[in-house]
Amino acid sequence: MKKITKISTQKQAGRYSVDLDNKFAFGVAESVLIKYGLAKGRELDETLIDQIKRDDQVAKAFNTAINYLGHALRTIKQVKQKLVEKDIAEDIQEQAIAQLKSLGYLDDANYARHYVATKKLINPKGPQVIRMDLKQAGVLDTDINAALETFTYDEQLDIAKKMATKFANTYKRESTRVKQQKIIQALANKGFSFEIGQTIITELDLSNDQEVELENVKRQAEKLWHRHRNMALSQRQYKTKTQLYGKGFSSEMIDRVMLMIADEPE
Repeated sequence: MKKITKISTQKQAGRYSVDLDNKFAFGVAESVLIKYGLAKGRELDETLIDQIKRDDQVAKAFNTAINYLGHALRTIKQVKQKLVEKDIAEDIQEQAIAQLKSLGYLDDANYARHYVATKKLINPKGPQVIRMDLKQAGVLDTDINAALETFTYDEQLDIAKKMATKFANTYKRESTRVKQQKIIQALANKGFSFEIGQTIITELDLSNDQEVELENVKRQAEKLWHRHRNMALSQRQYKTKTQLYGKGFSSEMIDRVMLMIADEPE
């Protein structure tokens, strides 16, 4: 048996040094000090000392996690990763995480709900990307599904419409058909379904007007016409027209522009 001869505070708040038989033995968190009722004059055997040290490791892991959680909501997987970075043993991690869960500090279902709510307002994302993000964060499918149920179809449509309007401006130099295809793809990359994309194209007028479409096809045609300048005239015309079709322009627009180009000096 060893006797506690001194307990003193450490520089780090909430930490104490314990001396046994007039020699420093170990440091403990305040929570561990209280749990075991450590006080000067108390005698400890080796088994109890080992248990106290182990509980202090758990307390350290718990505090590391609490500090990490202080900046934002985290998942169980994310907290585990942080504890691994701190070289905390797996069995100690499990005990600390169990405490965090029992006290309500860790709740993956709650994390998923908050994540979905945030992605409706800040840096919006569609359900498919949100699902991938949450899976990567370690959230179970059941919790993901429950959280995504709060993201209604009407909300998705409203957010995607705002995005589509911005994308339409980004792709304004494309043909109407290609612009619409790129808008649908851009929405898909943000996590919205093909159905949502098609609905938006149908509901919103995102087509170019005649003047803009003519400007776009003329710009593209002039580049292609110059690129194929070393070809024979018939082949040059064929190549240019074929590639313009591929870019989504109508045959009527292409024919108009080809006549304009043919009349222009090289």
